[in-house]
Amino acid sequence: MASNLARRLENIFQLKTAVIATIVLLLVWFAGAFALDKRTVFLPGETSVGHVLVEASCNSCHENFKPVTNDTCRRCHEAEMAADTHGEKKFRDPRWAELLTKLDILRCTACHEEHVHMFGRGVHLKPDLCMNCHQGIIEGEMQSHNGFAPDGCWTAGCHNFHDHRSISTGFLMDNIELPPMLPQQILPERVVNLKLEQPPDPDLAREFLGG
Repeated sequence: MASNLARRLENIFQLKTAVIATIVLLLVWFAGAFALDKRTVFLPGETSVGHVLVEASCNSCHENFKPVTNDTCRRCHEAEMAADTHGEKKFRDPRWAELLTKLDILRCTACHEEHVHMFGRGVHLKPDLCMNCHQGIIEGEMQSHNGFAPDGCWTAGCHNFHDHRSISTGFLMDNIELPPMLPQQILPERVVNLKLEQPPDPDLAREFLGG
């Protein structure tokens, strides 16, 4: 009886020691990250290709510990979204209200999950994202798409969620008489005005305190 009690006390002591040691190690690790300003140790996963340059400046995207907002994304991507064919305005139309119950497309982060590595193309989306709204396309609504895989819309390189004007029905009808290729192929000019020339210097202490 006494030996069993002693064994229990010993087990409890060992468990408490392990817990305390773990807490101390975490505190040392946390303090070390602050002291050396190594905020990348707090990343929950891999950063997408386009955001690698700012992954050490968490406050470029995050405000304190709040989730990323659409306004935050627009700081860098406003010029790209100027002609967004899947913009917020489209989905605020009552005709598409039901689709919002399947996917909250009004939030950038509904599709762009940073620090969640899925593909090596710089964009982290679920491969069957399009099927939230367009399942019927591969189930008989479009003869040309019969048998297509649910994850092939953008992974195959055919569709761009934010700009599909060149393969929309309206575009094809307007240009059906044109030759397959123009006599002279040129790339359209694209002007992107950047507000910052380089990412801000990381300051983990300031960010943690609400800076």
